[in-house]
Amino acid sequence: MILFNISACGPSPKRVLPMPITQQDNSCAKSASEDLSSTYGHVSLVGAGPGDPELLTLRALRRLEAADVVLHDSLLSEDVLGLIPVSAEFINVGKRCGDPKDRGLQQQEIHQLMLSNSRRGRRVVRLKCGDPFVFGRGGEEVEFLAKHGIIAEVVPGITSAVAASASCLMPLTHRDLRANHVHLVVGQSKARALPELDWPSLAQGASSSTVVFYMGLKNLDAICEVLLRNGAPPATPMAVVESATLPEEQTVRGTIGSMPDTVKKQLNSRGGPVLILMGPTAAFPAHLEKLASERPLKRARPTHAGESVC
Repeated sequence: MILFNISACGPSPKRVLPMPITQQDNSCAKSASEDLSSTYGHVSLVGAGPGDPELLTLRALRRLEAADVVLHDSLLSEDVLGLIPVSAEFINVGKRCGDPKDRGLQQQEIHQLMLSNSRRGRRVVRLKCGDPFVFGRGGEEVEFLAKHGIIAEVVPGITSAVAASASCLMPLTHRDLRANHVHLVVGQSKARALPELDWPSLAQGASSSTVVFYMGLKNLDAICEVLLRNGAPPATPMAVVESATLPEEQTVRGTIGSMPDTVKKQLNSRGGPVLILMGPTAAFPAHLEKLASERPLKRARPTHAGESVC
């Protein structure tokens, strides 16, 4: 864990780097924990990854096991939430993107919950989908805590773009396909409209890059339209992935020109998180199927550790 001491008048907390806890230094860990509880509780922003509990880091699991209170997003899978000890307090602070009926908590309310629980000496875990620092507002939360003299720990998670890439066999980069750089962008703004992006650059580089749109399904038609208007080739491969790495994962493949209609016909959305991938590697699964003599690729997905794969 990360320990810190705050002087009565100094604004700068002292940070002590985490060290592995072994049997022989349990007494030191206990002493440090007691000192911490008399001031502020430890705060961790933990990336839960894409939803598959087997993709959590060991550190993420340890922070969950030690938590007194967990402030979690709405879209986290039940399997991940099931790893939280029953002794911990669960607080759902999430909002579903674009759903006016599911307001959730406002960001300032989340900030105050982290601060108030830490001031009570509780070990706080802010459990976030994906990675805290990739479209997760983790930077805002760390800033707020720092203003109140708390240096939070950030535990990275597998961001959805990387998870979908691996699960769907769509590499983000590939030399032979000339995909030599990656853009991670949001697909909507606070006003639910298209964000202010460098659309001409994204469109003109569509054949030599991979662009991943987070939170863009509701604006898919507008995204494709603005890309085409700015010169993107209509035949540029595109894929829409919902609930990457989970049993209910769905993938719809097409092109910038065809994707709006293809999604309407083929995507049976269950409300899971959706990514849009654009670029030459979005067609990579079809390339692999050709290499396998036109036979669809079969991938076994074990659901439990130790389960045999057929």
